[in-house]
Amino acid sequence: MDENRTFDVIIVGLGPVGAVVANLLAPFNVSILIIEKNKIIHPTPRAIHFDGEVMRIFQNIGLANLIKKIARPSFQGMHFVDKNDKTLLVRNANKVISDQGWYNNWYFFQPELENILRNGLNRFNNVSLRLGENLIKIKNLKNKSILTTHTTDSTIKKSYLGKWIIGCDGAKSLISKKISKKVTDFGFDEKWLVIDLNIKKNSVRANKLPNYTVQHCDEIRPMTRCCINSSKRRWEIKILPSDDLKEVLHKKYLWSILSPWLTSDDAEIERAQIYTFHSIIKKKWRKNNLVIAGDSAHQSPPFLGQGLCAGIRDASSLAWRLAAIIKGKTDASLLDSYVNERKKHVLEFIKLATRCGELINTGKKSLIKKYFNSSVKENKASFNYPKPQLGKGIWKYGKIPLGQITPQFFFKNKLLDEKAIYKFILLENCKLKKILQYQDKKLLEEFGIVIISANKEINLWLKTINACVALIRPDRYLYGIANDYSSTKKLLHSLRLKLKYK
Repeated sequence: MDENRTFDVIIVGLGPVGAVVANLLAPFNVSILIIEKNKIIHPTPRAIHFDGEVMRIFQNIGLANLIKKIARPSFQGMHFVDKNDKTLLVRNANKVISDQGWYNNWYFFQPELENILRNGLNRFNNVSLRLGENLIKIKNLKNKSILTTHTTDSTIKKSYLGKWIIGCDGAKSLISKKISKKVTDFGFDEKWLVIDLNIKKNSVRANKLPNYTVQHCDEIRPMTRCCINSSKRRWEIKILPSDDLKEVLHKKYLWSILSPWLTSDDAEIERAQIYTFHSIIKKKWRKNNLVIAGDSAHQSPPFLGQGLCAGIRDASSLAWRLAAIIKGKTDASLLDSYVNERKKHVLEFIKLATRCGELINTGKKSLIKKYFNSSVKENKASFNYPKPQLGKGIWKYGKIPLGQITPQFFFKNKLLDEKAIYKFILLENCKLKKILQYQDKKLLEEFGIVIISANKEINLWLKTINACVALIRPDRYLYGIANDYSSTKKLLHSLRLKLKYK
């Protein structure tokens, strides 16, 4: 047993989701062990896109300014085109800062992102890493679990004891299987060839390619073209029943399919790999002290670039709850609300990605009106990312914007979250002096709520939601609103009841 220690949390998997969970949990001074089967960061790209809400989460772990140096903001959205390259549909984007306080679309090279997230863990003495160890067994005790690993370069086995086990170990998650093997499948199950390219300097052809994602909607050979940055691009091509799976990985075939755009004079193939895209949600995300996040819990077709985003949102929703449980402020049932909230939220993105996949696979213009409430004849068919409402959980259940992600405002020349990093925020536009009475102050301190008096911009937002007060959770979803001291006090006490604070 590792130094005979019992860790508060053991995270299995140190991809972006596991690393974000750890970076969010560590400031709460809980003991964390991370087990990762690979000794080094995976050297090739996998996920390539995140949105403004995810950059806001990176901000709340104190790493956004480093991440923006290795990521590229994108301003032209995603273009769905027909066989003749005529635009059918556009996922919107623009050059203005989004309501999350950041540009809403970023492209990146995953090894660089993971390096920043891992280095961020060096800030904390309460985080231990075990790299090059593969989880092979989980034994559940009464309130703990023993995790057994073996090192990847030997048969040496090691065991670790943890109070809480978080599975961020991907689609083949052992922890997910331990919880349950049952899934809800939304019917998308296709093999696609993914080709990543390193662009050669001064390539005239590459410089002429658009710097946005293009979805080629074609019932014969649908494909996706992505611009990661000036030196990296990606093609995703659907595998057809007639394709030879060995042949499609040969360089001759790869260059034949890339030839309309690039040749070997323009780029080098970094990797070519066949993936199976799924649209599934695991039916159970938690069993006793085991809980999952990211691809361990759900998988989406990549056509919205929201797969990684969903996992990072899981991390942000999970960490503050788990910290409260470990600190003895509430009981473990709080994690059930994490599952209920996130399932409903991620489902909306998976369904939309699946609809995009149907359009890409068929090129049927009728689907644009059916799924995106728009007509090609209008010459302005477009859509935005949805802002789903959470499933029933830790918020005042009601109409939108309750249970939705809140805007982030600029406050005294800084982004608002900087005033309360990963903490509850109480925004108020009327000076509720009584709120600082002793009993209420104690309640505020118990929750770690930071009160911020509204500036002009915040006042305007509060007015649009018919509120004087807005209570925002650490993951930046709106808990509830109030309009006077009495209703504010009720709002705070409802939070106590929802959290079951002791």
